[in-house]
Amino acid sequence: MLPFLSSLCVSAQINKNSVLLGGQLTYYNSKVQIERLHQKSESGVIGISMGKAVKENKVVGINFTFSPIRQNNYPVIGDTTNLRYNRFDIGGFYREYKKIAKDFYFFTEIDIAFITAKQTEHYKTAAADVEANQRGGVIWLTPGISYQVFKKWQLELTIPNLLTMQYLTTKIQSSLPQIKNEKLEQFLFYSSTTNNTGLGFLGVGFRFIL
Repeated sequence: MLPFLSSLCVSAQINKNSVLLGGQLTYYNSKVQIERLHQKSESGVIGISMGKAVKENKVVGINFTFSPIRQNNYPVIGDTTNLRYNRFDIGGFYREYKKIAKDFYFFTEIDIAFITAKQTEHYKTAAADVEANQRGGVIWLTPGISYQVFKKWQLELTIPNLLTMQYLTTKIQSSLPQIKNEKLEQFLFYSSTTNNTGLGFLGVGFRFIL
C-alpha cells in the first residue's frame, strides 16, 4: 500500500525570511499469513513542522512527529500477542530546493531528532506484559520531486527516510520469567528501500502555497 503524505507550506520558490508551516500523514497496514502465524499490523506517522527560509530555497525549522504501531499475532502454536508501540520525535530540519525544469523542483531534506518511545507487548494466555522504553537520537535523509500544478498548489513524490542513522537505548521490563529485565544499546544504519513492501517506501503528497 502506498503511504499518503500531505503537507501545508509555502512555494518551492521560497524567498528569504518566508515562514513555512507544514504537516504530514502516512498510513500503512498489512496482513501476513504463513504456515504457523497470522499477523495483522497498522502503522502511521503524524507530523507538524515550522520553518524559515534563511536564504532563497533554503529552509531550516523544527518538527514534531508521532509514530504509532499496532500489531496482533495469532500463532498456531504459542501465545497470542498484542503489540502497541508509540514513538515521539522532536528536532530540527534543513531543506533545500533546486529547480530542474519549468514548475519542477528537486529537494533534499535532512532531519535530526530526539527519540522517546514505549512498547507494550501483552501475552493473552499468560496474562503478562513485556514493556520496553526507548531513548535516543536519529538523523535521516529524504529526497523528493515537487511539481507546481497550480499557482498555489504543488504535488510531491518523496522517498521518506532514504538513509537513516539511529542510536537507541532500550530498557526492558517483563513479568514473564523467560524474558529477563535488561538494558540494550543499538546503533543502526539502514535505508527505507530495503523493506519488503515494494513501492511502499514512496510518499505521495501535495503542498499549498500560503
